[in-house]
Amino acid sequence: MILGPTDVKGDVSRSVDVVVIGSGAGGGPIAKELAGEGHSVVVLEEGGHFTREDFNLDPADSYMKMYRDAGQTITLGVPFILLPMGKTVGGTTTVNSGTALRMQRPVLKKWQLTHGLTEIGEDELNLIYGHLEEYLFVKRADPEVAGKVATTFLSGAEKLGLSCGWLPRNAKECEGFGACAFGCPSGSKQSVDVSFIPDAVKAGADIYTRCRAEELRVSSGRAAGVRGRFLDPATGRPNGKRIEIEARVTVLAAGAVFTPYLLLRQGLANSSGQVGNNLQIHPATQTVALFDEPLGPPKGIPQCCYVDEFKGEGIMLEGGTVPPEIHALALPFAGRRNARLMASYPNMGIFGGMVSESDSHGRVLDLRRPGNRPAMLYNLRGRDVEKARAATVLMAEIWFAAGAKRVFTPFAGHYEITGPRDLRRLERSRVRAGDILGMSAYHPLGTCRMGSDPKWSVVKHTCESWDLEDLYICDGSVLPSSPGVNPQLTIMAMAMRCAGFIDERLSA
Repeated sequence: MILGPTDVKGDVSRSVDVVVIGSGAGGGPIAKELAGEGHSVVVLEEGGHFTREDFNLDPADSYMKMYRDAGQTITLGVPFILLPMGKTVGGTTTVNSGTALRMQRPVLKKWQLTHGLTEIGEDELNLIYGHLEEYLFVKRADPEVAGKVATTFLSGAEKLGLSCGWLPRNAKECEGFGACAFGCPSGSKQSVDVSFIPDAVKAGADIYTRCRAEELRVSSGRAAGVRGRFLDPATGRPNGKRIEIEARVTVLAAGAVFTPYLLLRQGLANSSGQVGNNLQIHPATQTVALFDEPLGPPKGIPQCCYVDEFKGEGIMLEGGTVPPEIHALALPFAGRRNARLMASYPNMGIFGGMVSESDSHGRVLDLRRPGNRPAMLYNLRGRDVEKARAATVLMAEIWFAAGAKRVFTPFAGHYEITGPRDLRRLERSRVRAGDILGMSAYHPLGTCRMGSDPKWSVVKHTCESWDLEDLYICDGSVLPSSPGVNPQLTIMAMAMRCAGFIDERLSA
């Protein structure tokens, strides 16, 4: 069953085989797999449970209901970076764009050589990826639904001879509402809330929503469950009801920010000193192009096509059609100038460039801030600033090849590009991290990384803690580095592996 605070009449105390903290790309698959094997499973999710009837195409409403900090979570450093994270059943998969890519092969080789993860084989991963792609109806975006912004951008990339194409997505018969980030109103996107969680419930798992895990139970040197509190849906504050779950196995799947935060608060599973360290994200820059002619109605797929010519250098371009509310935020102007440009919204297109870091890393800290909130320290450095600039220049070149008259960028002093001369000036200029306006990032990873040595890693290749028996960590925090692409499919693959090891342990 899926139970909210109003369904619970008093304090909850239960004993189960497995308790899972978090219901996203890690927690959802684990709950489904283990419940399917006959184990008793309880999932705690801090956010609410929403269905397609709740997805009303209203960005402001969606940010308030389904995002942590109403979508305004930021990293502290230079520059400030917006890092939106879902807080709902399904986690961030409920509000992501549905891109479902396999990890790049060189990244797996790096994991094996640098982090000692030789037990994670390419053949095994490909089998899991194949199963996931079938289960989630992964297929290439349909050009007929994608929208003219995407086809226009790809036409420019093709004119320049760049490697490009349509992204694989976990969407079944997508209708192109362009609202992936606010919950799919058609139910096409096979996010965890409409795939793994319903199947977990059918197999007997119980999901407690608006239920915040606050403390891991520890007994005789092993993880023994979790304590938490239910939250008032209106205020987000504790409503007085408590929950305590005793479990044979505890799975932390609260994401790469809140998983280490929970451990740091109790000083658990951190003999390596690496919990919360090694924070990696995908910093993103964007360009907005203005054309003489309309690019069609604001309907399409927000993230449906790519240019991967320079993926080996850590630059991946992805984009499509986004609603006007997001468009307005991407423009490097405010006030009247923003309003004047938005009057030409039908003639504009937007595209994003994602950077896989070389020099930049951050940390998640427990600063005992009010409201149970961690802090994220992150500075964009060195080659990664150059990559952000290179991605921006590349997008502008593609837009101009596609027929754009002006391109707007987030770089101070280069907000408006009108042709090759402006573009070369941006290319040659000395840019600093603080010159990038309104930078966003996605996919926090690495803060409880897996590895072969407990001296510098937090979990084994099985996702079990080196320090605390019967504690498994399975979310983006265990990935030792970025997979080079959107990571949801890889997180799910690690969850499937982890579920197999937990099942063996429980069945022994």
